Amino acid sequence: MDKALLKQARNLNRRNGGTNGPFPPIVLMTDDQRLPEPECAIRALPRDSMVIFRHYDHPARATLGAHLRAICRTRAIPFLVANDVSLALKLDADGIHFPEYRALTDPGIYGRLTDHLLRTSACHHAHTLRRLAQLPRQSRPDGVLMSPVFPTQSHPGSAHLGLQRLSEMSQLCLTHNMQPIALGGIHGGNVGSLRTCAIASVAGIGFSVG
Repeated sequence: MDKALLKQARNLNRRNGGTNGPFPPIVLMTDDQRLPEPECAIRALPRDSMVIFRHYDHPARATLGAHLRAICRTRAIPFLVANDVSLALKLDADGIHFPEYRALTDPGIYGRLTDHLLRTSACHHAHTLRRLAQLPRQSRPDGVLMSPVFPTQSHPGSAHLGLQRLSEMSQLCLTHNMQPIALGGIHGGNVGSLRTCAIASVAGIGFSVG
C-alpha cells in the first residue's frame, strides 16, 4: 500500500475517528470486476484495516466469503458482508454494509440488526445522508461511505462529490454519531486534501486501481 496514503489515513483517523473508534483508517472494498482476486489485496493490508466483502456476482460467493473471512480473522481485520444479512450471520461477520438504495427504501433495516454487528451504508447524495441523520440513534448506521469523492476509473465522466460537499457531509456524520468514510478515486497524491474534511477513514478497491 502507498505509504503516503496510509500515513494520511492514519492521521485522519486519529483526528476524527479516535483510536478507540470502531472503524480503522483503511477500508478495502472487494469488487468482482476491479478486484477479481481479493486474497492478495487482503493479505497486503496493514492490520489497522477493514474489509467489506462485496463480490455480488461470484458464483461461489459464500465459499469465497468464508475463505476471506478466515484470513481476516487470523489477522484481526474486521470483515463486513455487503447486502446479505443471512450470509453475514453464517460467516460470523463483524458487520453488514448496505448500498444506498437500502437506506432509501428500507431505512429501518439498520435498527433491526443485532447490536454486535457494525453497520455501514453507502451514500452518494446529501439528501440520503440527511435521511439517515433523521433516524433514531439506534437505527442509524455506524459508518457512512460517501462516494465518489474524486473522479474514478470505474465511473468515468460521472459527477463526484468534491471537497466542499464532502466537508459538509462529513460534519453531518459526526454530528449524528456516524463515522464519515471517504471512497472513490483516492490515492497518495490527493489524500492530503481530505485534511480539510472531518473524514475518519479512507476506503477503496485495492488502492492500486483508480
